[in-house]
Amino acid sequence: MKKLWSKGKEDGSAIVIALLILTLLTAFVALAVTRTTNETIATSNDAAESRAFSAAQGSLEVMTRNFDKIFEEKLSPAPVDLQHVEDQKPPGFDTAYDFEQHITQTKQTETVVMSGQLLQGLNALRDEWQVETTATDKSNGVQVGLRRQFYNNRVPIFQFGIFYDDDLEFHPGPRFDFGGRVHSNGSMFLMAQTGLYFSSRVSAVGQIFTDVARNGRPWTGWGENVWIKNGSGTYVKLLHTMGSVLKTPVSGAPVFSNPDMPAVYKSSNWSTNKGLFQGNLLSDQKPLNLPLKIASTIAGAPLDYIELVKRGKNVGDLYNDGIGVTAVTAAAADTLVTSKERYFNKKGIRISLSDSKAKLPGCASGTGTGAVTTACGIRLDGASSGDGSEPTGGEGRGYRPLPMTDGYAATRINGERFYNSGRQVWIKIELVGINPADNTIQTQDVTADVLSLGVTEPAPVITQAAVTKFSINGYGTRDSRSIVKLQRFIMPGVGVTAADTNYLTAYTWNGTPYNVVLADECTNGTYTTCNGVDNGTTIGFAGDNNSNKYAAVVDDGTKFRRVVPFPIEMFDTREGLYNDDLNWNGTYGSNVPRAGVMSMVDIDVNNLKRFLDGNFNAVMPTAGTVYTAAAGHALRHTDVPEANGWVLYVSDRRGDSDFDGEYDMEDIYGPNDNLLQPGEDVNNNGHLDVDFLSEAVRYTGANTADNPAVAAALDHPYYRRGVRLINGQQLPGVYDSVNSLNTKGFTVASENGVYIKGNYNATGIASVGTPTPATDYLPQGTSAHIPASVVGDAIVILSNNWQDSRSFRYPFSLSSRPATETTVRFAMLAGDARSSYENSPNQGGGDPRLTGGVHNFKRFLEYWNGARLNYAGSLINLFNSHNNNGAFKCCTNVYSPPTRNWVFDTTFLDPTRLPPGTPFFQTIQLTGFQRVN
Repeated sequence: MKKLWSKGKEDGSAIVIALLILTLLTAFVALAVTRTTNETIATSNDAAESRAFSAAQGSLEVMTRNFDKIFEEKLSPAPVDLQHVEDQKPPGFDTAYDFEQHITQTKQTETVVMSGQLLQGLNALRDEWQVETTATDKSNGVQVGLRRQFYNNRVPIFQFGIFYDDDLEFHPGPRFDFGGRVHSNGSMFLMAQTGLYFSSRVSAVGQIFTDVARNGRPWTGWGENVWIKNGSGTYVKLLHTMGSVLKTPVSGAPVFSNPDMPAVYKSSNWSTNKGLFQGNLLSDQKPLNLPLKIASTIAGAPLDYIELVKRGKNVGDLYNDGIGVTAVTAAAADTLVTSKERYFNKKGIRISLSDSKAKLPGCASGTGTGAVTTACGIRLDGASSGDGSEPTGGEGRGYRPLPMTDGYAATRINGERFYNSGRQVWIKIELVGINPADNTIQTQDVTADVLSLGVTEPAPVITQAAVTKFSINGYGTRDSRSIVKLQRFIMPGVGVTAADTNYLTAYTWNGTPYNVVLADECTNGTYTTCNGVDNGTTIGFAGDNNSNKYAAVVDDGTKFRRVVPFPIEMFDTREGLYNDDLNWNGTYGSNVPRAGVMSMVDIDVNNLKRFLDGNFNAVMPTAGTVYTAAAGHALRHTDVPEANGWVLYVSDRRGDSDFDGEYDMEDIYGPNDNLLQPGEDVNNNGHLDVDFLSEAVRYTGANTADNPAVAAALDHPYYRRGVRLINGQQLPGVYDSVNSLNTKGFTVASENGVYIKGNYNATGIASVGTPTPATDYLPQGTSAHIPASVVGDAIVILSNNWQDSRSFRYPFSLSSRPATETTVRFAMLAGDARSSYENSPNQGGGDPRLTGGVHNFKRFLEYWNGARLNYAGSLINLFNSHNNNGAFKCCTNVYSPPTRNWVFDTTFLDPTRLPPGTPFFQTIQLTGFQRVN
């Protein structure tokens, strides 16, 4: 019989099964919850790490940007600059994260050849850097570490043979073969009669014009003999049909909407044509800009490159705010980048002249337009003390330089001949350096110290047949140390006028005429009873004071005669005439137009070299100057700040009534028709700036011309000023071929036109070539081979044969101003006139409304007639001239061209052999990125 289970025994098993199922379910739920929690935590960690990564990446970007900004101000970062990079945290992350930031230079500076299309082939100063950061989340401790490596490249602008910030024009007659890289931030107009040769890359931000000139004339007027080396080193001819744009054939819409530009159209063959040059002819490139333009554009107030040469704006100065002259406030002062970019603030020596004390740098009180009451600069046309007071007790006008400790006493300024009613003549000379504590500009007033060397061109002793014909009594070596020269006793060359006047008298000794101001002739050696000779007077000049007359032998040693010093003036025909074709003798007769009479500040470069060599250290004044009171010792050459050499900056704003550093006479086409023509508005304010009431003078009409003797012997009230470099065959500085750190160069910069008289930084050339290579300029590779540049509103070359007297005697007789061979070696940064579409009126000549092109970038005033101008350097045009703003003119009255033996100075390809103050293009090149944790 089968045994059956009873029902009561099954009840307990159900409970057990239920408990087992419940346990399993609990385990599954717990596992699921645990997994979900872990995934949530992991996701949260990923998000935190992602945020930390973003913070670290932001840190790298801020550090890289701040490092890049250093080079808007300087060439090499200081430790304080690097500390600033490490201290600046990325905005938006600094409250939630801690940052550990480091920047390290991983390789010392070296010279490298750049790669990349636009800068390819140029030599750069390169150093390697690394920035590293660790970002730590303050809330959870999550960390991310990142590292970036990069190159810092600096390319000096003088690495370019030719660089233009606007349109670049070539249309030379004779062969032109300069060398070096060529770039324009505008367009290029390329034509040539005999031959234009480019041996390196040619690039433009705009277009390449080949069949039409900037003024709209066809290429046939100049020819198509343009040759460019291709990438293989073979010259390829650029035909008139091969430009990136062409006047014909007409295809589509004109490239330019500007009615002042020629109507041209995109060439359908440009891709093929430029391919023939294998990358050495380029259009539509990216612009190359300097820090001044980059920083000011970012700030929303873009500046013109003319600001590179203009005076600075600092608290303690006056400036023109567009309404009038007022004090500079902190809000109106230069930004840090603008301040550092100005040549005005480069290390060296600064010379400023103005119509009042308050208009000198740092001499404004800040209240209205008043001046500080403390000593600041020196007045030249007041009392002999130079403190700004008027002369009393019958004393003549004019500052008397302090004597030097060896008894040397320079000639006093003849203030009567500089004085103009309603204004004064002030000068300030400063040492310019950098305060290492806060990296700000620091200056020291050394006006009286430098002027103790003199302000006068030394008077010669002239003998003829062993008989003294000219000699100032007791003169000795007086004035032989003068660096800044404002006056002279004698002017050689030709008689300024055909017949003597009562302003100048000419004598001929040893076959050479000399002009002197023979003040009077007296009855005996006491000089008490005298008869005036050159005693002419005019508006504002009542005659010379006895205190400025000097007893002298003049032609006849038995006569008791006296002479006076007179201002240094010259006539610039390009500035004085509005048209080169007209017969000006009928307009002016024997007079000269006032518009071209330029008052000169002559800089004796050789005497400056003597000073910077320390030759005068032992004889400088030991007391009585602002500098000796502050420094406690006499001025020494080692007190002059320098950075690989010295920058000498000169600004002469005498006559600049609105104090804007610009000659307010833009009406340069036609006889002052008061109509704004294309090409006249050089400051781009949309107005025709003319100020005939004070600082400017009309070309023609009443009171617009003077007797040449008056113009040559008296200063004038207009803003017609220039800086002239004389005796510059050997410059301050030294070249050390073994240790480049010892090399010191020399730069002259001015917001005025700069005139260079005679050989400069060279004695000649070793060979005549087509062109002579830069390696054949003398001296070559010696300690006297100085890295040099000249920077100015315009640059005018005066040959070794230039004479101021001829410029006054023969202002409209070109052949009577003959030039002779001259050799100059320097990098040139300057302005030019502005080209426009051809129209009437214009300046005459064969190139109406054109600037003259690169081949006339350097200006001339003589009859070269094939005489050679040997030039080795670099040609940099960044702005239009605001002072020497007369239109280009050739070749009837102004000049006939030299044989242009010009070449790019290849020593500038070595970044360690650059002139001081050289502008640089700077780029950051990223090379590596990695996570380090």
